[in-house]
Amino acid sequence: MKALIIIAHGSKKEKSNNEFLKLVKKIQQRNKSYHFIKASFLEFASPNIEVCVNELLLKGATSITLYPFFLNSGKHIQVDIPNTINELCLKYQDIEFKTLNHFGMSSKVLEIILDDIK
Repeated sequence: MKALIIIAHGSKKEKSNNEFLKLVKKIQQRNKSYHFIKASFLEFASPNIEVCVNELLLKGATSITLYPFFLNSGKHIQVDIPNTINELCLKYQDIEFKTLNHFGMSSKVLEIILDDIK
C-alpha cells in the first residue's frame, strides 16, 4: 500500500502548524493516489517523520513517499531530510522510500505567484 508523508518545518506557533494540518486534510480529501497521507514536522511540532513512518507501517504501508513542503533547498532539504530517510532505509530495508522534490521546485509555483499578483 502506498503512503505519503508531507513534511513541514514546524513552528512554535500553534496557528502556523494548524494551517499546515488543514492543508494536509484537504489533500487527504482530494487524494486519489495514496492509501494514506500523513502530516509531519521537522521541528517544534509533532509528529516527526519517524513517528509517521511507524504509524504507516502498522497500517500496512509498503511504499512511503515523502514530500518536503519547503520553498528553498536549505539545510533541511539538503541534509536533515536525506539523513533521516537514509536511517529509515537502513532500519526498514523491505520498505520502499522515495523523496519528491521540495515544493519550491514545482514549476507551478511561478504560476501561482504570477496569478496572485496580477
